[in-house]
Order: sequence, then structure tokens, then C-alpha cells
Amino acid sequence: MNGHRKLLIFALNELLAKKLVSLDDPGNFANEDGHLFIDIAGQPSVVNWSSISGGELRLSVWWKYDHLRHPQANLLGNECEKFTSPEPLAKEQHYPKFVGAFGTGWVERRTGKWLQGMDGVNLHSVYTRRGEKTALDAIPTPVPNGFDAEGKFFS
Repeated sequence: MNGHRKLLIFALNELLAKKLVSLDDPGNFANEDGHLFIDIAGQPSVVNWSSISGGELRLSVWWKYDHLRHPQANLLGNECEKFTSPEPLAKEQHYPKFVGAFGTGWVERRTGKWLQGMDGVNLHSVYTRRGEKTALDAIPTPVPNGFDAEGKFFS
């Protein structure tokens, strides 16, 4: 299984366990936005999520994340990292300094319960720092808790 998809499964399992999100369709007016610092496969990570149309949930994971090295960690106002987007605010050239990998997927909740797409297909905002692919691929495949790891992608 694709390493980025594994990260998303671990993240969704944790959000469900902490009751921060639900697999039930919240309706069109839900506001489930948030972020959480957690460990995934023994590495510091940030998970951020937001409700999107059709009852779906946008889910992003930043793995091997070092907030102290993020160039926008301690800035003020709109320049400060607030963990609301699929990828960090910093310019891509700075990613290798503070994040090992990140990826984004969509969780279907209206017609079923699954992480949309198959393997690495239909994951977005995907990044892997040079030298991290082996570690990412070596992460054990997690067991999804109440949802399927793969499924139909709605474009």
C-alpha cells in the first residue's frame, strides 16, 4: 500500500478514536475543521482536516514534522502556520528542513465510509523528502477502524 495512504489511515483512526470527526455524514453545514499533533509510526506528525461539500472530509498528514524548524512557525498574523491547508505555508524549497512527507485525501461519508482512491491514485498535495521513501514504505499497513482504506473517487 502507498505510504501516504498509510499515513492517512493512521490519522483517521486517531481522529475517530478521539471523537474529533465522525464517519457519519454531518450534512451540508458542518464545520469540522481542526488540527492535531500526534505520533504516526513513531514520528511527530500533524493532522489537519476540514469539511468539504457532499459530506466529505479533507484529511491531510504532515509526517516527521518539526515545528521548531518551520520558517513560519513563530511569525504573526497571516504569515504564521495555522495548519488549515493541505500543505505547509512555507515555500516548497523549505520543506526538507521541517517535514519528511505529507499527503491529502478525501474521506467519503455520504454514500459509504472510505478513503477515496486506490493506492497512490487520487491522493493530492503529496510530498516526500529525498531519502524518506524507504521509511515511508516501511510503515506497517494499518487496519482502518470502521472505514475502507480505498474506494471510489468522486471528482
